[in-house]
Amino acid sequence: MTQATDMPPRGASPWTIAGLACALFGPLLMTTAPMQKLYVLAGSGLASVAVAQSTLWFVLAAALACHVFGDRLPLAAVGLVKPRIGSILFGLAIGVSVYVGLYAIAFVLWKNGLFDAKAPAGQILQWPLWLRLLMLITAGVVEEALFRGFAIERLTALTGRRWLAALIALAAFVVAHLPFWGLGAVATPIVGGGFFTLVYLWRRDL
Repeated sequence: MTQATDMPPRGASPWTIAGLACALFGPLLMTTAPMQKLYVLAGSGLASVAVAQSTLWFVLAAALACHVFGDRLPLAAVGLVKPRIGSILFGLAIGVSVYVGLYAIAFVLWKNGLFDAKAPAGQILQWPLWLRLLMLITAGVVEEALFRGFAIERLTALTGRRWLAALIALAAFVVAHLPFWGLGAVATPIVGGGFFTLVYLWRRDL
C-alpha cells in the first residue's frame, strides 16, 4: 500500500477516541470472558479459532468506520490506499526476513525453557490449510493496519509526536500478544513489532 497522507492536527473527537480504542484494545477482546464463552458455543477447536480471527476483522472494520464515517477522513490518512507492485514486493521481503528472525528468537527461547514452541506449533500444523491462511492473512493485514497504520497515524494527529504514537502502538501490540507468548518470551513480539514499527516510520507504507 502506498504512503499515508499527512493530515493536519485535529482535536480529540469522540470518533477518534472510539477508533483508537478499537485499534489499541480491540484485539484484547479475544481473551475476555464473553469471548471465551463464544468459543465454547462455537464448538470445535477449529471453529473457535475461526471466530477469534474473524473478531480481529470486525475490530478493524469498527476502527475504520469511526475514521471514515465518524471523523470523515480518507483511508489514505492511515495508509490504506491502492497497493503498488514495489510496495508489495518490499513488504513480502520484509515479512519473510522478520518471520525468519522471529522463529530464530523463538527457538532460542525454547532452548532456554522460556517458551513452549512445540505446543502451538503442533496445534497450528493440525489446522486445515484455509485456517492457516486465514491466520496468516489476518496477521499480515489486520495487525499492520491496526497497530501500525491506524494507531500511529491517529495518535500522531492527536499528540503531534510520532515517536510517542509509535511507542504507544508498539506497547499495545506487545500486550495483545502476551496471552500467546507469555512474559518469558515477550522479546518476540517486542522485536517483531519494533521492527515493523521502524519500517512503517521509515516508509509510512503498509
